[in-house]
Amino acid sequence: LRQSNKRNKRSKASKRSVSRATGGRVNVKQAAAVHSSNKTKADRRHHLKQKRDASRLAVLQKKRGVSSSTSTPPRVIGIISLGEDAGKLEDKLLSLLVKKADKTVPSGASGVTAKYNVHKKQGNVTYLSCSRAFGILPNDDAAVLAALDLVRICDMVLFVVDGDGTDRDVVDPLGMKIASGYDEASHSTKSTVRPAQDWDHLISERGDRILAAVKGQGLPTPLTILAHTAKDDNDDAEDYMTMQSAKSVRRSAMKKHHDLKRYVGRFATTEFGAEHDKVVEVDLTVLDEGETVEDDHDVEDSAQDRQRQVASDSLVRTLCTMAVSPPKWVADAPRAYVIADKQEYNTETQELRLTGHVRGKVPFNVNSLIHVPSVGTFACKSVQKATPPLAKERKAALVALEADKEILFSDPTNRESLEIFATPDALDGEQNLVGFDDFHEEYEGDAAEEEAMKRPAGWSDYQSAWFDAVDDLAGEEEGFDHGELAHELNRKKPSQSGSASIATDAMDWDDDNGISKHERESLLAQRRKDQKEELEFPDEVEIDEETNARDRFARYRSLKSFRKSFWDPKENLPDSYGSIYHFSSFKATQRDVFSEMNEVAAAANAAGDFWGRGNADKDIKKSMEDSNDDEDNLLDGCVPSGSYVTITLEGVKSLTVSPDATLVAVGLLPHENKVSVLHMGLCQTVRCDKSIDAPVKSKDVLTFRCGWRTWKGRPVFSQNNLNSDKHKFERFLPQEGAFFAASVFGPVTYTPCPVLVFREDGTPVETNESHSRDLVSIGSIFGADADRITVKRIILTGYPTRVHKRHATVKYMFYNPDDVRWFKPAGLSTKHGLHGHIVQSVGEHGTMKCLFNAPIKQHDTVMLPLYKRIFPKYPPSSSDDNKTELVVL
Repeated sequence: LRQSNKRNKRSKASKRSVSRATGGRVNVKQAAAVHSSNKTKADRRHHLKQKRDASRLAVLQKKRGVSSSTSTPPRVIGIISLGEDAGKLEDKLLSLLVKKADKTVPSGASGVTAKYNVHKKQGNVTYLSCSRAFGILPNDDAAVLAALDLVRICDMVLFVVDGDGTDRDVVDPLGMKIASGYDEASHSTKSTVRPAQDWDHLISERGDRILAAVKGQGLPTPLTILAHTAKDDNDDAEDYMTMQSAKSVRRSAMKKHHDLKRYVGRFATTEFGAEHDKVVEVDLTVLDEGETVEDDHDVEDSAQDRQRQVASDSLVRTLCTMAVSPPKWVADAPRAYVIADKQEYNTETQELRLTGHVRGKVPFNVNSLIHVPSVGTFACKSVQKATPPLAKERKAALVALEADKEILFSDPTNRESLEIFATPDALDGEQNLVGFDDFHEEYEGDAAEEEAMKRPAGWSDYQSAWFDAVDDLAGEEEGFDHGELAHELNRKKPSQSGSASIATDAMDWDDDNGISKHERESLLAQRRKDQKEELEFPDEVEIDEETNARDRFARYRSLKSFRKSFWDPKENLPDSYGSIYHFSSFKATQRDVFSEMNEVAAAANAAGDFWGRGNADKDIKKSMEDSNDDEDNLLDGCVPSGSYVTITLEGVKSLTVSPDATLVAVGLLPHENKVSVLHMGLCQTVRCDKSIDAPVKSKDVLTFRCGWRTWKGRPVFSQNNLNSDKHKFERFLPQEGAFFAASVFGPVTYTPCPVLVFREDGTPVETNESHSRDLVSIGSIFGADADRITVKRIILTGYPTRVHKRHATVKYMFYNPDDVRWFKPAGLSTKHGLHGHIVQSVGEHGTMKCLFNAPIKQHDTVMLPLYKRIFPKYPPSSSDDNKTELVVL
């Protein structure tokens, strides 16, 4: 029997000797090959997609003329501290990052632009801190607003948590509880993990408010920083050597550090999601100037310095190479904006010059209106090429020579008006309508096909339908809409028009906040009572015996079906609707505007490096000329994205912001400087500031922060009905996380766009004391539609005193027979689901006989629902005259 053993495949030595000889070195090519072979199919597909996207981005930047590192806009990184002492911690982290840079230049009055040569094209970074980028912050409210201004212009935001911001009055360096005395369990080496409540003080109340606000507005790429600011004090630990060994002390310190890092990791996962749960640990304990180190600790301190150096280098590498993006609503919007590195204001010429990089997915148009947050909306006079701050000397000299030549001036004829309100001239045929051309043609065609109706002179189809309903009241049973009050009944007598309007305004005080400040303060208790009653008995209204219901509710009407009954959206509009713009279809208008901006972006990508006019290929020019010879070039007056320019704004009467504030110039899209009725979907989340003592009521003066713009308004809250063209009015802001809609006068804003609603002073009363702002709700924009119908419902209740099958005698709904005859055409309902109508009046005290569709029970309640359309209002004017004004900042 012959046996053949396997041959030894080792070449020269054993594995142990080979590993000793290499000294731990690994063959890079072999390791990369092994790693690539272990990739799954999905990983390989994802890697190829990343390579394609990188190549496409490189080609795009080359066409735009921003392929060089000096012309690429630096990424903007914001620093926000979540602890109590925010300014010092942010300054320490900023100084650490700036010291690692090879070259630094100031960005504005408080920012710093740093260049790291080791990271090449990705090494240009602009740092902005929350406490200094927008001036001095006197209180927490200003810090919240500064954080909101910061995150919408950043590509990445750093949330800094002070790991050494512990409560030293409770916990000593060894983890023992001093306040509660000696605790044997606290000295055990097998103690469990510290609860999360022990670290909650690291996130202050100010930090919680900032997180709630910035998450509601939309975050750029977040990164959590765990900073250590306190030096290790070994002397304190040596005092406890008599009770514990040195090993136990080190174990306790390691465990405390592990619990802290795990808490911060859970915090990042909870607040920013699993995809942004990365936590970077940084040591900010730097020795002061002139401070020396003892000789016994030279070796230990040198090791700590090396570890601190590696950690800071790792942080810089992460900030330069990490994939970042601004908030989604900023990145996806087809608009250009400029973050000012320099700003100059000339009081004589009233011109504001801002210098910075053009950012955004579309080029900057010199003929578009420019909005500067916290300043206002202005016209752009000119755009001039400037020298980038980090450019090389040769390129800087070349740009300086071409700066006088490459300047664009705006054309006033191609620019929208700065007037936000509509002032149509009826003699010239002007109207405050947008996109109604096709709609009117279709409407006139349909009206011609319809059969002509008999009506009195000057009456519309809608009014004649009400007139027919009144004439056929006695004969109609099933098909008659008992919920409609006739036009004849709602018409007021000429002699009583003035007194009726005054009585209506006086009795509808809950719909009108035009009362004095002292009266509003005295009504806070009544408002809390009204909110409680509204939750218990929604929409129910009581009538006094001396009050005539027909006078108090003269503007209300009844509907047979809230969902199906017709309501003309153009009927009895207030005077304020004559000065706003009406859209035939807001979605169609937005689609057309975005399509035009996408065409401009595509033309800019095809043109490559251009300035004011496209330089596309001959084939592209020829195809454009053949398609439309009369059409102007899409790139006339445009500046490519990524350029470093100086824009001049004219008509800036005053600059009220702090000189240290960072200004941003945002280009407005067509129609965005026009006022209309905006509708927003809002919700009061758990993180919002809730004030039980002062409920938020409809038509209270609130501050709306919508995207780049902020203004004050008096909104109308309502439900958002998807299966009806009418939406029920809400008297108070819904709580407990309920979703609702808010309608308010404001500048047209395209979707998607976040909305944050603030209330000053925590109450609806405006005083001269310290102004505190409460975040009452967050949400997003629905659109702009002046025809959206918000209907207020009231319910008059009565009680059946005598019941016989389907008949009932109802009392306490009215108190005189004239009111019963006035509301006789209206339909009735009960809380048990019955429907009926008024048959006749009985007696002289408002008792009435009613008939229902089924036998009624004695304990049932009879209800009469009435409806009235509600409109938003403008905030109080700051001037003495009652002129309508809407200040958009």
